[in-house]
Amino acid sequence: MRFELNIDYPVEKMERSRKRMEARGTYQYVDRVPVGFCLVPRYFAPVFGIPYNAIFKDVKEHYYWQLQFLKYRIENIPEDTVCTGTTLWVGPYFDNVLDSAAFGAEIVWPENETLHSRPVIASVEQMERHEMPKPGTGLWGRAIEWSRQMREFARDTRLTFNGVEGRVNVGGPGISGLSPHMIAIDLVGVEFYCWQSEYPEACHRFLGRITDALIEAQRHFLKLDNRTWGGIGGVAEDTATVMSPEMFKEFCVPYTNRLFDASPARGVHMCGPSTHLHRALVEDLRITSFDIFGYMVDPKVAARNLGGKALLWGNINPMLMLNGTKAEVKQAAREALEAMAPCGGLLLGDGANVCPGTPVENLAALTEAAEEYGLPKVRNRGK
Repeated sequence: MRFELNIDYPVEKMERSRKRMEARGTYQYVDRVPVGFCLVPRYFAPVFGIPYNAIFKDVKEHYYWQLQFLKYRIENIPEDTVCTGTTLWVGPYFDNVLDSAAFGAEIVWPENETLHSRPVIASVEQMERHEMPKPGTGLWGRAIEWSRQMREFARDTRLTFNGVEGRVNVGGPGISGLSPHMIAIDLVGVEFYCWQSEYPEACHRFLGRITDALIEAQRHFLKLDNRTWGGIGGVAEDTATVMSPEMFKEFCVPYTNRLFDASPARGVHMCGPSTHLHRALVEDLRITSFDIFGYMVDPKVAARNLGGKALLWGNINPMLMLNGTKAEVKQAAREALEAMAPCGGLLLGDGANVCPGTPVENLAALTEAAEEYGLPKVRNRGK
């Protein structure tokens, strides 16, 4: 075998996590609230003493390091979302720039920072002329090829869990889940907010064309590999949190709804202060989950506005998790549990993105808090 990996993790723990996650999907609990983190490769690179951009050197390195990161994560970080069976999933990963790169944004590849994009559109006229990508453009093309090669690597990988045979699966290529509005901001920059007021018709045309291109690309990806819907099941609307509800409903809702209408789920992620948009999320986007939502939303407010109407995942302050004591993190987790667990369907986690350098002990504090809190009594849905 070209790759071999043994993970020290018992099957019994996997099964308990599987049951917790399965029950959560129906707003129930088995023994406690499940725990899950937004832990991405930038967290693990310093742990292994490698520059972050090493994982993008080539597809072999990309695959190898994802396996090493998974091994470390499963063995050291107590949570329920990653290991629910003896099959592990990997796939091409490019932070949040996969779609923006395909649409022509300039991509910056720092040595030890997150990949990010720079705007390339400086005028409304340029926006109107901007060419929409075809499937296979830019990083979409690299994701397709890397996914193919990673599947070959997976067939040449032996994975075991304390001697129990497992296997590695590679997810098919797909769009990343950035909303059309987020891609527009990546291409234009913050001027797009002003243009929405000054040139609304042009902005609507641009957002419509972006949405068309995303749907076309995802349909193409599904023809290549129909196992995955990519990011359409969950959409990031981070750029909307500075908008009024009226602007959100005009410039975000119609285009995100078009993505949702072609997908099996209606999950939304928002890093920022989203309280003023909760009503629109429920009534206009009809979300089914609110994923790793920002810590700026008070858990009591999230429970009141969204509890029982959408599955909740969040939302402990990542900076507290990075710099606070274990006792402080556990207290914050306890407060989140008391507010949101009775709504049913809570996945306790960060809000949002675990910072590199966050102590494992502070991550463990969330699971300890969930265990100490025990089995929540679920209120009636929507109450």
